[in-house]
Amino acid sequence: MYSILHLDKSGLIKQMVKSILVERGFNYTPVESAREAYSILAKEKIDLIITSMLISDDTIENFIKTVNQGMNKDTPIFVVTGSTLDEDKKKVINLGVSDYISKDNLVNEVLKHIECVIKQSELMKYLREAHIAVVDDSKLDREFVKSILSKNNVLKVDSFNSGNELLESGIQYDIYILDAVLKDEFGNGLIMQIRRNNINASIIVVSSLTNTKTIASIMDAGADDYIYKPIDENILIAKLKSHVRAYALLKKIQNAYPGMIEKL
Repeated sequence: MYSILHLDKSGLIKQMVKSILVERGFNYTPVESAREAYSILAKEKIDLIITSMLISDDTIENFIKTVNQGMNKDTPIFVVTGSTLDEDKKKVINLGVSDYISKDNLVNEVLKHIECVIKQSELMKYLREAHIAVVDDSKLDREFVKSILSKNNVLKVDSFNSGNELLESGIQYDIYILDAVLKDEFGNGLIMQIRRNNINASIIVVSSLTNTKTIASIMDAGADDYIYKPIDENILIAKLKSHVRAYALLKKIQNAYPGMIEKL
């Protein structure tokens, strides 16, 4: 069951949110203080945190930092606030808030955001099903990418130290994560060969190259996205979830119409 923790001093607001979420089958836990919230987070699995800007026994800044530095760092945090996004609120966003929810039409906003979060969870399910190739001539970088994926329970991953090794394997992958500059080869040729052989695959290039003309040529060769090194874990997973949508759609079509993709 999808679990929501709601930190707010207002009993009226919590009652409004509770009535609609419980009715839809969500596990809803309201609390009045950060102390209560920390206690619950230490004992239970929480899928979403909703909090007001004003907390009775802590600051919103410290609450967000504490959550994001602990075991619940991957739990989305939505902050309920007024419609005006001033400089103080922008600073809070930069601490790791997933989104702001306006007090206007609060319940519908909460449902809309929860639906979005659940869709992201569904994308993670498909990402864990996808077969991924990591191509990099640096063993350290290959292992780093694999460690990020493993940490997120993405385990169907093979690694290669060159484009030739990948192509000689003869395996077609759903997603390719590859360095733009490999030993004795530039990634454009590899990207074009992957794209010719596997038109539906997602190709994400990772590199320290910053020249916009070079990056444009990489994208023109058939890459779907580009990530700068050093790789940030959150950015990599977010990019993968974004590109796994095509994989998820293909899977849904295959399940609904077996054999149709092969015929096409």
